[in-house]
Amino acid sequence: MKIHEYADYDEYVAIQTLTNKAKESWTYASARIIDKISADKGLDAKAILCHGTRSAGEQKFFRLNYPNAYIMGTEISDTATKYPMTIQHDFMEPLDEFVGRFNIIYSNSFDHSIRPLETLQVWMAQLIKGGTLYLEYAEAQSIGNDADPLDATAKEIEDMITGGGFKITGKLTEGVKHHGVIFKCENQ
Repeated sequence: MKIHEYADYDEYVAIQTLTNKAKESWTYASARIIDKISADKGLDAKAILCHGTRSAGEQKFFRLNYPNAYIMGTEISDTATKYPMTIQHDFMEPLDEFVGRFNIIYSNSFDHSIRPLETLQVWMAQLIKGGTLYLEYAEAQSIGNDADPLDATAKEIEDMITGGGFKITGKLTEGVKHHGVIFKCENQ
């Protein structure tokens, strides 16, 4: 596993913001994947959090399956304030109001983390007991450059998850972009 090195945290934020703005109209998440996650988890989730959501695509897809749930997304770029159900926030940093709150957490942006184990710990702490993290990861998209700083194989991500003390309770692969995998981790 390799992580691109920045001069400092401010450079990381600046590059992530520029990358976000260059891809602002593009949604990586698909309704089909969100439907699979919804079917896997069941339709009684009360609170859903999506990390690194660019223009709120994930939240909009989840809203179709969970019309009465509290749904929120985080985005590091200042563009976040333009989109519904989105706050500007670095997903690697904890927020007190998110701790122990969510039934579902979803992200396809893990390759943007410069502190992957810490990020995973923050996300798992945001789940209620019995809540589920759905971490979509495509090894082909993780290239270790300034825009996508994490360069790791899917096996390295799996080993990091289990080595960090978390349990993978399933994997979704059908229809995942770039032959990726969605690691399913339950908060026990």
